[in-house]
Parts: sequence; C-alpha cells; structure tokens
Amino acid sequence: MLEGHISKAFDGALAALHIRVLEMGGLVLAQVREAARAYTSWDALAAERVIARAADVSGYDESIFQDQFTLIARRQPVSRDLRAVFVMEKSVAELERAGAEARKIARTVLQQSGRPARATSSDVRQLAQLATGLMRLSLEALDRIDGALAAQVIAYDEELDAEYAAGLRRLLTRAMEDPRHLDIAMEAAFVLKSLERIGDHARIMARHVQSLAPQGDPPADEGRSDPLDDRAPASPSSPAADPAAPANPSTSGHDAP
Repeated sequence: MLEGHISKAFDGALAALHIRVLEMGGLVLAQVREAARAYTSWDALAAERVIARAADVSGYDESIFQDQFTLIARRQPVSRDLRAVFVMEKSVAELERAGAEARKIARTVLQQSGRPARATSSDVRQLAQLATGLMRLSLEALDRIDGALAAQVIAYDEELDAEYAAGLRRLLTRAMEDPRHLDIAMEAAFVLKSLERIGDHARIMARHVQSLAPQGDPPADEGRSDPLDDRAPASPSSPAADPAAPANPSTSGHDAP
C-alpha cells in the first residue's frame, strides 16, 4: 500500500485512491471473464450483464478522476507522491480501455449473427484464460507496488501474443476451408484481437507499476505454480470463476468457424 508522506491526511487520501483503483480493476476483471464466458458459451444473458455493468466501470472512471483532481488541488503532492497519483490515473485509463474491449466481445454475442464452432470457442477460451491471468497479475502488482511481479506480467505478455497469432492462423485456415461462414470467422477474429488488447493493457499497467516500485524488489512468490493460472482473484471484489466455463449455453445460432 502507498504510504510514507509527512501528512497523514495525505497518506489516507492516497491510500483511499489506491483502493478505489483496485476496486475498479476487480470490476473490469469480472467484465472480461464474463464477456469471454458469454462468447464461448454463446450466452446472451451473460453478454447483457456485461453491457449493463459497463456504466459502473465508467462511474469508477469519473469518480476516481474527481478524487485525483481534488487530491492534487488540496495537497499539492510532489516527487514520488505526485508520481503515485499519476500512476493511478494511467492505470485507470488502461482499465477503462480493457473494459471497453470486454463490452465489444459482449456485443458480438448480442448481434446473434451466428455461433462460432467448437474449435473457435476453444481458441477464444485459451486466449481468455491468458488475458485474464495477465490482468489479475497486473492488479496484484499494482496492489503491492511489486516491480518483480510487474516484470512477470511484461514477460508473459509474449506468450499471449504468440497464442493470439496461432489462434488467428487456425481461424483463417478454417474460414478458407468453409467460406460460407466467413462473416462469423471475421467476428471471431475481432474477439481474439480484443483479448490480445486486454493483455496489452495489463502489460502497460505493469510498466506503470515498475516506474513506481522501489528498486531491488525481491522475487515475487517463488512458490507460484503458474503465474497465469486464473483461479484466484486479484482483489476481494473479483470472482475466481473460469472465464470461459460453460454457463447455460444458448442453442441459438449456427456452428461456424
């Protein structure tokens, strides 16, 4: 937790801002999970929940901006304190963009233009697990201001990029084999791209954390079995469900690439 300013009132305001950003992160993580689940299970109700909660994400964005403005105006922070406020601001921007990508995925389901084939859903599920794992780790690094954990996020983003490229190649191969479903394949490509961008936003957040973390941080959790295992939430407000576990899948639509 951020602390150490000579003014205890400032410490409290900065800590409260930090907590608000993490709360927003928990909501965005839940949005990404549910959007991925909605697509892979073709669940319109789950997609509608993502759209309905988008206003809550925007509400966090606006209220945190006001808190930051008030904090700077009243306390006039300098040096590391001011840098911490700016890191929170930049992190909120990345979270808002990740939430927007989740909203795009949900809208794809609500368009009901055609359900993706099982192989495509499997590719999306795999990429969603990597993307949500990176977002969870990035939020954990932000929570602890952990430079070593942030470095892990940056390194593992390469794995997500490689999986995105491989999934896109498989999707295009299936589309060429059956051009009748090219439109559905193109929509699936956009879903994969949204997940890849979510990973990018997690990586950028991790870089912001690195700029704030003390130099020479000890290695993060050496006993971690899999840093991208998305079984644990980054904050108490985020659920631990598999982002693509089947949940009341709809039977509407047609199998396609």
